[in-house]
Amino acid sequence: MHSSNTDSLPRWWGQPWRFRTGLVVVLVVSASLMVWNLAKGGDASFYEASARSMSESWHAMLFGAFDPAGTVTLDKLSGFAVPQALSIRLFGMSTSALALPQVLEGLVTVWCCSVIGLRWAGPGTGLIAAAAAATTPIFVSMFAHPMEDGLVTMALTVALLFFQRALLTARWWPLLVAALFVGVGFQAKMMQAWFILPAFVIGCLLWMQGGWLRRLWRSAVVSATAVATSLVWVLVLQLTPADDRPYIDGSTNNNAFAMVFGYNGVDRLLPHAVPGAVGGSGAHALAAPVLFASPSDLSAAGASLTKLIDPLYVTQVGWLYPIAIAAIVFGLIYWWPRRAATPSASFAMLGVVTVWLITATAVLSVAHTPHTAYVAAIGTQLAMLAAVGWKQAVRLLRAPSRRTRLAVCAVLLVQGVWSVFLAIEGALPPVLAVPMAAVCGACCVALAATGWRSRSRPSIAAPRHERVRATAVPLLAAALILSGPTAFSLQVVDPARSGSGGDAYVGIKPTGTETNPPSFRPSLPQLWGGSATLSPQVADLVKAAREAGGGVNGAPDFVTDSWALAAQVIDATGDSVLTDGGYSGTVPVFTEPQLEQMIASGAAHVLAVKQHAPTTDPVEEIVQNSTCTRLGTFATGIAVAGPKSGSVVLWDCG
Repeated sequence: MHSSNTDSLPRWWGQPWRFRTGLVVVLVVSASLMVWNLAKGGDASFYEASARSMSESWHAMLFGAFDPAGTVTLDKLSGFAVPQALSIRLFGMSTSALALPQVLEGLVTVWCCSVIGLRWAGPGTGLIAAAAAATTPIFVSMFAHPMEDGLVTMALTVALLFFQRALLTARWWPLLVAALFVGVGFQAKMMQAWFILPAFVIGCLLWMQGGWLRRLWRSAVVSATAVATSLVWVLVLQLTPADDRPYIDGSTNNNAFAMVFGYNGVDRLLPHAVPGAVGGSGAHALAAPVLFASPSDLSAAGASLTKLIDPLYVTQVGWLYPIAIAAIVFGLIYWWPRRAATPSASFAMLGVVTVWLITATAVLSVAHTPHTAYVAAIGTQLAMLAAVGWKQAVRLLRAPSRRTRLAVCAVLLVQGVWSVFLAIEGALPPVLAVPMAAVCGACCVALAATGWRSRSRPSIAAPRHERVRATAVPLLAAALILSGPTAFSLQVVDPARSGSGGDAYVGIKPTGTETNPPSFRPSLPQLWGGSATLSPQVADLVKAAREAGGGVNGAPDFVTDSWALAAQVIDATGDSVLTDGGYSGTVPVFTEPQLEQMIASGAAHVLAVKQHAPTTDPVEEIVQNSTCTRLGTFATGIAVAGPKSGSVVLWDCG
C-alpha cells in the first residue's frame, strides 16, 4: 500500500498526451462556464459590504468587519471574504472582482479532483473526476459567485488530496497539511469544515501503516491540528480587548465562541444551548446563514430527511447518485482486503470518501438550508465516486461473464434514466434536454450491445474493429454519466438561469406555482464589470446626510439601525456607515450612552432610524431623548424594518 518514495506518485506531466490534453480541455470548459456571467452575479449585500470594508482597511480585514470603521463583525467568520477583499484592492470594486477568487477556488477544486483520481485509479479516473466536478451544477453556479461555500469546498478538496498523499507515502507532513486545510475551511464556513474529520480519523485508525498505537497517535494529531488551526481566528478575536476590535455579531455578549458555536452551530439544533448567542428562533434566525435546523424545523422529519432527493436540491448536486452508489459497491467487491495485512490505498480512499459523504449527507438532511449552495458539501465526494464508478464499470464490461457485463449495463441504464428524470424535474430547456436524452439513449444501446458479446481486453494483434470498440466503451460510459450534469450546467450561459450570490442555483428555481418557465436565452459572455449602485431613494438619503455634515473629517455618513441600508451605501461608495443591531437587529453593538458620547464628541451626529423601530432600539432612543432635527423620511425600497416597511427617518442630532 505504502511507498516512502514520493517520486513514485503519479503526476499529470508524466501521463500520455491525450490525458493531459483532456485535462486542459476540462479546465478551460470549467473556467468558461464559471466566468460566462461573472459580471452579472453579485453577492448578498451584507457580505459584499464586508468585502468592500475589508478592502478599505487592514484593521477591518483582520477582524472581518462589516463596516470600514470596524465597529461590528459579520455574523460568521469572514475568512471567505479575505480573497474577495484582496481582489477588490487589486482590481477595484466590481462584481467581477468580488467573484474572481471563487473562480480560482473552483479551478483548484477541479484540479485537485483530477490529481486525486489520477493517484486513486489512473489517468482516466482523474480525467472523469475533473469533468464530474467541472459539470456539477451547484459548483458551476457557486464558484461563479462570491460565496463562503467556494473556499470551504476548495479547502476540503485540497485536504483530501494531502490525506491521500499521507496514505500513499506514510509521511507525516501531508497529514499535517490536510489538517491545516481543514482549518482554512473553518475560517470560511466554520463547523461545516469538520464534516471531513470523521473520515480522517477513521482513515488514520483503520488504514494507516503501523500498529494501533501509531494509528491512534496519528488520528489524535490530525484531529488536534485541525481543531487548533480552525480556532486560531476565533482566539484572535476573543483575546483582543473589546475596545480594540469590532463587536462580535451573532452574540449578545461580544463573544466569538458564542457566535461560532452557538449562533452558527449548536443553538440551531438546541436553541439557547450556548450562552451569549443570539437566539436560535425567530424571523432573523430563518434568514441568517445557519448550519442546523431548530426542533420546529424538524417537525416534518420525513420531508427533511429526504431533502437531498427533493427536486430543489437534487438537480443541483444529485446527477451522479446512481454511479456513485455503484462505485461504493463495486469498490468494496474489488478492493476488499482478503489476505493482505494492510488494505490497499484504493480501498482506504474508498472508505475515507464514503465516510465523508455519509457524514455530510446526514448533517445536511437535518439542517436548515438558507441557500442551495449548502449542498455543495457533497459535491467533491460524488465527483470522486462517479469517476471510480466509471473506472470499475469499464473494467467489468470486459469481464468474461455475460451476466456481469449485463449487470453493469443495467447500472449504466439506471444512470441514464436518472439523468432524463432529473432533466424533466429540473425543467431543462428542450434545446439541451433532447440532445442529452439522445446521447443517453444511444450510449445505453451501444453499451448493451457491447455487453452482450464476450469482451475481454483485445490484444495488439486483435482485429482493428475490436480495438476500436474497446476504446469506444470508456468514452460511451463517460458520455452517459456526464451528459446529464453537463447539459444542465450549460444553462448558466443564460443570465436568468445562472443563480446569484444570495442563492447559487442553475436553472429556474421551482416555486410550486410556476406553469411555463421562462424560455432559455443564452447571452454573450459578461466577463468583467458590474458595480453596486445606490437606488435613487438611498442616494437622496445619503445626499441629505452629507449636507447635514455626515462624512466630514472621517466621520461616518450616518449611524443607522438597519444593516440593509448600511450595506447598500458601503457597497456602492465604500463610505463608513455605523450600524447597530447586527444582522439579526438584536445585537447590542452600541449602547445609548455610547451613542450619546459619539454625538457629544462630534464623531457622529446624523442618524437614520427605521420607521416604526421598537422603543428599545438604541438609535431610536437617542432620537426620542435628544434634541434632534428631523431631516425627512426616505422610502428606501429596502425591507429595513420588516416586510411592510422600507422607510427610514433621517435626523441631525448635532
